[in-house]
Amino acid sequence: MLATAAVGWLAAGAVSARASDPCGRACLEKHLDSFLAALTARDFRPLPLARDVRFTENGQALRLGDGIWRTASACGKYKLYVIDADAGQAGFIGTVIENGTPVLVALRVKVDEQLITEIEMIVTRPNYRPGGSEAAAGKRMEAVGAPRPQFLRTVPAGERMSREDLTRVANSYFTGLANDTGRNAAPFWDSCERWENGNVTTGRPRRTGGFDVLALGCREQQESGFFSFVTAIRNRRFPVVDRERGLVLSFVFFDHNGAVPELHLSNGTTIPSVVNAPLTYHIAELFQIREGRIDQIEAVCNTVPYGMKSDLWDR
Repeated sequence: MLATAAVGWLAAGAVSARASDPCGRACLEKHLDSFLAALTARDFRPLPLARDVRFTENGQALRLGDGIWRTASACGKYKLYVIDADAGQAGFIGTVIENGTPVLVALRVKVDEQLITEIEMIVTRPNYRPGGSEAAAGKRMEAVGAPRPQFLRTVPAGERMSREDLTRVANSYFTGLANDTGRNAAPFWDSCERWENGNVTTGRPRRTGGFDVLALGCREQQESGFFSFVTAIRNRRFPVVDRERGLVLSFVFFDHNGAVPELHLSNGTTIPSVVNAPLTYHIAELFQIREGRIDQIEAVCNTVPYGMKSDLWDR
């Protein structure tokens, strides 16, 4: 109840704060284009920046011009925009070329009176965790080249969900995963497909022998009880809500305390946990929601120190 109320309060506050700002969808898209051009030119000076602009990369507060500003050289092929004109915020999931290698980026910019006041980035690099899903995320998404068509669909005006309902459905996904028992699944369409760092993690060909969570659909996965090793999903934020396309871009931390030795599945079987040490993921997760149910999911994930928070956004 408290989490749901907080989501509604944050959504309502974001809208009221933007009531006098004329920066609509085209304007916010232009800000994203300008930002990406400045980033890949390694020069932020042409940008319309607020005096007190704040910038984080992978949760760490940095001086503007540091981090990926020193290493980016070009935009990649994959570009997906999420526009929230009511809140004056714009999101982006796409590829950027860094020192000759594609990296996967989730980006959020906040615009106030035509000035950029906040910049938040998650950059998934191939050397971030050798052997992890981060290793080839940029190359995978660069090969994909374009977003799934569901993310680009314009919802007819009369069918658009409210900001509060969109954030409620997105939040139910995290509620259904944390300490998963299989009894609290979010609402999904059977067509739901989830990508994490460019890996399709639902509906894959079933492997022989034992339980195969990757072969299940979105609803079946949450109903299986498999994700009980995810012990907390915290600092949930839903800053970019694109009502025109039914999209919600969220930023969260997934904690795994490593103290869940066995997973008790809803089918009555027990299997060893896949996580046996403390672990946290920093995730930007995008939901495409249609008629009150989740249809498509896309996530940008990094492994970070256990228990980490984002310096500026998660106080």
